[in-house]
Amino acid sequence: MELTGVHDEHFFRRVLGRYPTGVVAVTSLDAGGEPLGMIVGSFSSVSLEPRLVSFMAAKTSSSYARQRTRDRFCVNVLSDRQEDVCRALAVKKGVDKFAGVTWRPSPLGSPVIDGVVAWIDCVVVDEIEAGDHYIVLGRVVDLEVAGPGLPLIFHNGGYGSFIPRSRVIPARPDLMAHVVLADLARRVVEPLTRELEMECAIMTTIGEHVVRVAGVGAPPVGAAPIQVGQRMPFWAPLGALMVAWRERRTQEEWARRGAGGGDPATVAAHLGALDRVRERGWVVSLGTDAYRALDDVLAHQPDGPARDGRVRELEAALGGPRAYYPESLTGEGSYRVRNVSAPVFGPGGQVVLYLSLFGFPEASAGRDVVAVAERLRACAGEIGELVPR
Repeated sequence: MELTGVHDEHFFRRVLGRYPTGVVAVTSLDAGGEPLGMIVGSFSSVSLEPRLVSFMAAKTSSSYARQRTRDRFCVNVLSDRQEDVCRALAVKKGVDKFAGVTWRPSPLGSPVIDGVVAWIDCVVVDEIEAGDHYIVLGRVVDLEVAGPGLPLIFHNGGYGSFIPRSRVIPARPDLMAHVVLADLARRVVEPLTRELEMECAIMTTIGEHVVRVAGVGAPPVGAAPIQVGQRMPFWAPLGALMVAWRERRTQEEWARRGAGGGDPATVAAHLGALDRVRERGWVVSLGTDAYRALDDVLAHQPDGPARDGRVRELEAALGGPRAYYPESLTGEGSYRVRNVSAPVFGPGGQVVLYLSLFGFPEASAGRDVVAVAERLRACAGEIGELVPR
């Protein structure tokens, strides 16, 4: 039987158009230092060791004909708010593509466009002929998560945005038990996130870190989704719910590892706050400048001693126990809430993970915060009933 659709160019495009692709701008500078750019929907990671990426360009592309003479390029991952930039750089030759497009040079000198969600700086290592296209192979020299937001997606002839509903950390052997629990939690949390139009991070401790094992729900428009796999040190005031129901010695060690842990009064303040957390059954963190700085470090700085050192610097500004247990939360008050969290208990009454709900309005009434927190607590209780005994 002959498959005639394979020979029909329009049908071929129609079928492949069902597969969504990311949209990137590949940029470089010409010999005179002027910016060059082209829109690509075929960018891909190739290898972790060595760090290689690739994109494909049509042999007939006049834009690639100019960039082909350069030995480097920068991949700009466009955000879902940059369709105008995409269209500007997709035009044919004869116009200034970068008119109205602001950029700065990458470490290798190629344009990094303002507002992209990430960029990858590369040197060209090979060009491979593949039918009517070239496959361009690049070695990654530098890269960065440039800002919040979601990537621009091309699908079925139009531009749009990926709306994530559920994300789980890759299941390595040392994480399997946590992933199993996260899968149980996701099914219970999803209806709540849809109703409240919020995001929920599923958190646990792995070794000396608090880790976001999974994320459920869609972020607000223009905001970045919860990053699964993100780690932060497990010391005061971070991860309070994972230690609030532990023995006193463990709580004291957690408090001493944090900022000001050498001061007995600071340790005593944390222990008192943990007692109140057990009474309330949930914690709330307010959206302070210190927390915004911490979130930026966690999102953009690679794991390691340097990041842990920066986190430790920021801890003093978080306000000790106030970072997870504000001294006042009245029904009539108005608050800028970062997140509320509730524990999930396993066998023996120990906390096995906790849920953190993000996406509160700029100003939330105290009574509304309490109502959401109690609903999250009930959700966590339902998950606890599913934890294997």
